[in-house]
Amino acid sequence: MNTKSSILCIFEGESREPRYFKNIQEHYFDENSFIVCCYGNDIYELFREIDADDDLDITEILRESNNIPTNQEILKDYTRDDFNQVFLFFDFEYQDNHFNMDNLAAMISTFDEETDNGKLFISYPMIEAIRDVPSIEHYIDHKVSLEHCKGKLYKQLSAKGMKIFQDPRKIHKNQWNILIRINVLKANFIIHNHLNDSLSQPEQIDILSKQSELMDSDQKIYVLSSFPLFIFHQKSSQLS
Repeated sequence: MNTKSSILCIFEGESREPRYFKNIQEHYFDENSFIVCCYGNDIYELFREIDADDDLDITEILRESNNIPTNQEILKDYTRDDFNQVFLFFDFEYQDNHFNMDNLAAMISTFDEETDNGKLFISYPMIEAIRDVPSIEHYIDHKVSLEHCKGKLYKQLSAKGMKIFQDPRKIHKNQWNILIRINVLKANFIIHNHLNDSLSQPEQIDILSKQSELMDSDQKIYVLSSFPLFIFHQKSSQLS
């Protein structure tokens, strides 16, 4: 084991997520403290694998999965006990054929503590939410209809957001701080249904519950990005 590595980060995809995360590391974290790998499929496929495995070990699941063969090399010298913290980043994936709100809630409950099984962060509707900021002022109430959550369609819509958040290589730390603030404020707004300027740690299961209510009532969900919530989770004492 590499004793310098204490945090495992697991992304759904191989492309956009690692590029944004590399920029995050440069501004907020020691790059040597992370091992990064990708699952290569969505949260509902991961649920299926976990549901069929009585002995939950996320590192073993990744190593044995055929989705991303390079995980075998990345994790060959590691067990779950080698990581102090584990974080998972996945999309809400409403458009997926296997979308299931109960299964997603079960995953959030299973992965609710980074020092245990791991902590799951969800992007609504998908990773591209990080760039889907029409303006700072209008982000808090920014929603997307369920019919627009389809992959290609939402990616096109999200590309119309503010230019400063479009290229993951070019986001400066002060711009990340803006993303953190507006996403933490928005997450608390979603949960409590009112805006409060104080920044408090939002819980993923509470966000999901309120998003589910909005889906039922308005056929919409709030756009919300997982990476800023993760940074706040790790660095809240410095950011509050």
